[in-house]
Parts: sequence; C-alpha cells; structure tokens
Amino acid sequence: MRIRGVIEGFYGPPWTHEQRLDLIGFCGAEGLNTWVHAPKDDPYHRARWRDPYPDDEVARLAELVAEARRHDIDFAYAIAPGLDLDYADPGELETLLAKLDQLHNAGVHSFQLLWDDIESRAGAEQAAFTNRVARELGSLVVCPVGYAGTGDSEYRRAFAPALDEDLVVYWTGPEVVSLAIAREELDAAVRRFADHELLLWDNYPVNDFSPDTLFLGPLRGRDARLAGAQCAGIVANGMLQAVPSKLAIATLADWARDPSAYDPLASFERALRAYGAEVAVALDAEPADVQPPPDLAALVDALTPGVDAATAVALLRPFV
Repeated sequence: MRIRGVIEGFYGPPWTHEQRLDLIGFCGAEGLNTWVHAPKDDPYHRARWRDPYPDDEVARLAELVAEARRHDIDFAYAIAPGLDLDYADPGELETLLAKLDQLHNAGVHSFQLLWDDIESRAGAEQAAFTNRVARELGSLVVCPVGYAGTGDSEYRRAFAPALDEDLVVYWTGPEVVSLAIAREELDAAVRRFADHELLLWDNYPVNDFSPDTLFLGPLRGRDARLAGAQCAGIVANGMLQAVPSKLAIATLADWARDPSAYDPLASFERALRAYGAEVAVALDAEPADVQPPPDLAALVDALTPGVDAATAVALLRPFV
C-alpha cells in the first residue's frame, strides 16, 4: 500500500498534543507513513474553518510536523468547510487558501478537503470548488459527502465525473464502519466514482459512536486483493483513547505493509508484546470479574465485539 497511516478524524475530545507526539512516534516505529490531522472538534478544522489558528496552536502544529518529518511521515492537514461554505462567493476560495497558507508556513505540504457529514448534496459545486483548490495546491485528497457504499446516487453522478481525474477520493468501504471490505466492492466503488483512485478511510478502531466501547482486537476482514486494486492505501481512524488505539493500529500497519502475508493472530500477538502492557496501564481501570480466555484466539474473539475498560483489563492481563 502506497499510503499507510492514521487519521485523527473522530468526533469528541481531540487527542492532546502529547498524545499526538507519542502516536506519531508509534507510527514511525510501525512503518506507517501518513498522519492526517482532521479532528472534528478542532474548531479551526471545521466549525471555524475560516479563522486562522492562534499563534500557540500554530506552534504546536509545527512541532507535530517536525516530529512527523523526523519519522519520515507525511503530515497532511485536512480542512472541512462544508458546514457553511458559500459556493457562489469567490472570496471563499481566497479565505480557504489563506488559511492553508498559514499551515504551509508551519511546515505542512500535504492537504485534504473533507465534505463528509454535512447536509449539503451540492455535488457539482463541491467538485468545482475542490478542483479550484487542487489546482492551487498541486494535489489533493478529497472526502465526498457520500463516502460509503457502492450504490449509485444523484450526488455521485454530479460529484465524481466533475472532479479532476488525478484527485484521490476517500471511501470507507461498503459501510461507514465496515466489518469487511472485498476487492469487488472497491472495484464497484471506483466505477461509481468515475474511475478515481480511492483511499480507504478505515473506521476501525474508531469508537466515537460509543466512546466507552474499546475495539482492541486485530484488523480483520480486509481483502488482500485490495493491494492490487485502484487503491492508494489505507488510513485508520483511531479511538478517542489514544494509547489503546495502538493495539489495533499496529495490526493494520502489518496488513498495509503486506496484505497477502497478513495473519491477524500473529500480528495481534506481536502487538500485544509491544503495546499490551502500556495499553493495560492506560486503561486505568480495576479489572472486571470475567473468565480469562484460554488462548490468544479466544482473547481475540472476546475483544472483537468491543469491550469496556474494566473488561479489557481483565482480558488482557494474562497475556501481557
């Protein structure tokens, strides 16, 4: 996979600066090469996209960019203007580019434009605006409003054919949170998006829809044949809990590095050795009174539906 990374793209309290620095180092250790800054509750990313970042925030972002560069990771800044963008106002493009220029001065060289989770279905207008941004920046990854599934829609018919052909489009799989993604489904989505290359925004292990539920098991259900498809790569949307996200994301890193050789149990065993004790400490909960799993396969089965922190500690402790 050409792009292998993490996106901070969830709703809820964003990761702290220290957590981001730690996770960027983790990404470097795991061979991931992309970090996407897109926390929904960062006001300057979405709700107040027009406003420049305060100086202290710019300094922190510059530190993140420098840390990413130290680990050979591409730091991508995503902006989401769709809540209130006036497509008819030419000044909006100038405002957005001025905002991105502030990030460029902080060291950011990769940008993304997100239209996800908004009411507007103005596909043609969004495509035209995206093209104008991309022509100013030179390249761009874009997330459409309809980012999941393989079906046809009026929005996709307006949006996808109007996009410049070299733009990469985000797709989350057959569902918003996909249990499995098959090569045939990606191929169908490519056709729906007018043959644009897709980038998997994998909503695993993200838990913003149930913040107290932890998804700690290995990545499963991703077709190895995706690597030979029109797929730019994969980025994992982490949990609100930064350190616990490492277990699942470490296995995604193994999958992305060599999908055909990926073994979920072997990968998870490696992740447990590397991060299990750290995760158990970070969960900071008294263990629940549950029967410990007899082996690694049973542990994975117990973790797969998602567990609370107390149950997670009880399940993990015999293995770390």
